[in-house]
Amino acid sequence: MSLLAAAGLWGPPGLLLTFALHPALCLRPAPTSGPLHRDYCVLGAGPAGLQMAYFLQRAGRDYAVFERAPRPGSFFTRYPRHRKLISINKRHTGKANAEFNLRHDWNSLLSHDPRLLFRHYSSAYFPDAGDMVRYLDDFADRLGLHVLYNTTIAHVTLNKDRQAWNGHYFILTDQMGHAHRCRAINNGLLDTYQLKSLDGLLESDLTDLAIVKDREGKFRVTLKFFLEEGNQSTDAITLPQDDNDNFAMRVAYDRVIRCLGWNFDFSIFDKSLRLSSGGEFSKKYPLVKASYESKGSRGLFVLGTASHSVDYRKSAGGFIHGFRYTARAVHRLLEHRHHGVAWPSTEHPVSQLTSSIVRRINEASGLYQMFGVLADVVLLKENATAFEYLEELPVQMLAQLETITGRRARHGLFVINMEYGRNFSGPDKDVFFHDRSVGHTEDAWQSNFLHPVIYYYRHLPTEQEVRFRPADWALPRPTAIHHIVEDFLTDWTAPVGHILPLRRFLENCLDTDLRSFYAESCFLFALTHQKLPPFCQQGYLRTQGLVGTESLRRHGEEHRFPQGYATVGRRRKDGAQGPEGGPLAPGPPLLQPHDSNKEEL
Repeated sequence: MSLLAAAGLWGPPGLLLTFALHPALCLRPAPTSGPLHRDYCVLGAGPAGLQMAYFLQRAGRDYAVFERAPRPGSFFTRYPRHRKLISINKRHTGKANAEFNLRHDWNSLLSHDPRLLFRHYSSAYFPDAGDMVRYLDDFADRLGLHVLYNTTIAHVTLNKDRQAWNGHYFILTDQMGHAHRCRAINNGLLDTYQLKSLDGLLESDLTDLAIVKDREGKFRVTLKFFLEEGNQSTDAITLPQDDNDNFAMRVAYDRVIRCLGWNFDFSIFDKSLRLSSGGEFSKKYPLVKASYESKGSRGLFVLGTASHSVDYRKSAGGFIHGFRYTARAVHRLLEHRHHGVAWPSTEHPVSQLTSSIVRRINEASGLYQMFGVLADVVLLKENATAFEYLEELPVQMLAQLETITGRRARHGLFVINMEYGRNFSGPDKDVFFHDRSVGHTEDAWQSNFLHPVIYYYRHLPTEQEVRFRPADWALPRPTAIHHIVEDFLTDWTAPVGHILPLRRFLENCLDTDLRSFYAESCFLFALTHQKLPPFCQQGYLRTQGLVGTESLRRHGEEHRFPQGYATVGRRRKDGAQGPEGGPLAPGPPLLQPHDSNKEEL
C-alpha cells in the first residue's frame, strides 16, 4: 500500500510541491470509524499531484489526493503576483507530431485526452496564471481524479510496523485531528538597473535590513540593529544616510513588493522522517535520491517543484515541463516495486536500431526537457540480433537498472542522453562567446548547445562507477561514446551530418552492418558472404525486409520479377499468402531499401 502526497504545501512565503509516500495509506474520517485503506495517497492537488494521480488512475491503483484548498492549483490563484507565467506556450511549431510539440509546451500535463492541452486554454506566449487554474480544474474534473478538497495535512510522522513492506507507516494528521495512515520575467528591471534608469538592485542579507514608515507614509530602508536600540518613535530611528549622505537607498519609496521566493516547509514533518534540506545551493529543497525517494525514509518520495534538488541549476525538474516526466518515472518505479509491472519497453530487430534512436532524439519531449536527468536505454539481446528500448530512465540510477525496471542488461547497452557542453553556462561563463557553436561532424564532441550523446557499455556500470564518474560527466566513462553535432533547429535528421556518423558508431560498437539493401543485394550477399547483414537476415530471408511501394512494383515489372514481388512486406487485401502458405509479414516501417553499393544515409 502507498501514499503519494501532493498538496499545496506553503513554506514562507509560499510553495507548491508534491510528495509520494509509499507504504499503505488507511484513511480514518473519524476516530470511531474503521480505517479506509488506500494503496497510494497524494498530498496536494497542484500540477505534480494531479499528474501522479493521473498515472495511478490509468494503472487502476487505489489512491486519494489531499488538497487543502477548495480547488486544484491554489498556488496559481495567488502567484505570481504580476499574473504572468514564465512558462512558454508555443502553439505553432510547424509540426503535427504531438510528442515533439510537447518540447515547446511548458504548461500541459500528460494525459490521453487531446482536449487537455494548454494551447486550448490560452493563446498567449506567456499565459495568465488564471488560465492555469482553469486548466488544472478541468484536468482534475474531466479525468475524474479522486481529490479530497478542503483537507489540510498539518503533521506527518512515522510509525514503525514490522508488517509494513519498509518497516514503517506514515501517519498524516489533518486540520480536524483525523489521522490518515499511509502505505526571467524580471530582465527588464535588471537592464534598467545596469543602464542607471532609476531602478535599483540592493544586494544584502535581508535579515540585516528593516523597512520603516516615516511620518509622510513613505517607506525607508534601515538596518535592523537600529530598531533594537530600545523603544523609540519612528522618527527617532536612525537611518543609514544619517551617517552616510551617499547611501544608495536614501530616497523614500511609495510601495514595497515582497518577491522573496519560497522555502520548503519542513515544520509539518516529524523528525522521525529524517527529511532534511539539500546542499549548499539547494537548501530550499528536500534532499532526495536520484529516484526522488527521501534519503532519510524509504517510501517517502518528493515530486514536483520540491524535487528540484536532484537537478538544481542543471535541468527543468522544478517546472511543469520537467516534473511531468519525473512524476511518470517515479510511477514506473512504484509499479515495478509494488506491483511487479516491469518498466515499459519495446523490442525490435537490430536493423531498426539507428531509426529508433533517430526518432527519439528528434521527437521525444521528456528526453529533451529533462536533459542529463532522464535518458533512454537500449538493452541488447544475445549476439546483438535484437534490442529492448526503455524510455526516460533516471540516469543516475543506471547501475540499479535491473532492480528497478525488471529488465536484464546481460549483453551490453546504449544510453541516449541529451547534454549541453561543459562551457555552456555558469557564473564564470560567457554564454555568447566567440565560436560558441560548431557545425562540423568532426567537432561534435565540442558542441556547446543541447545535443544527443550516445554512450555504449559492454557491461552495466556499477554503483561505484556511477558515484565516482569523472568530474562534469553525466555518466561513468563508457566503452565508446558518440556526440551528434548540435543543430540550430534541434533537428538531427541530416543524412550526412547526423545519421551516417551515428550509424557508423553503432556498427563499430556491434561489429555489424546496419545498412538496408534491395532484395537483389541480399541475394548476392547470401551467395558471397558467410555472415549476412542483419537487414538481410531479419528481412530478406524472412520476406520481411521490403516495404511494398509503387516504385518497387514498377521496378519488378521492368526486371520481370515474380508477380508477388511488389507485395512482399505487407499483407495483401486479397488475402494473398507468402512462402509456404504463410501470411506476408509487415516490414520495418522506418527504413527504405537501397542499392547494395550505396550506404543508407
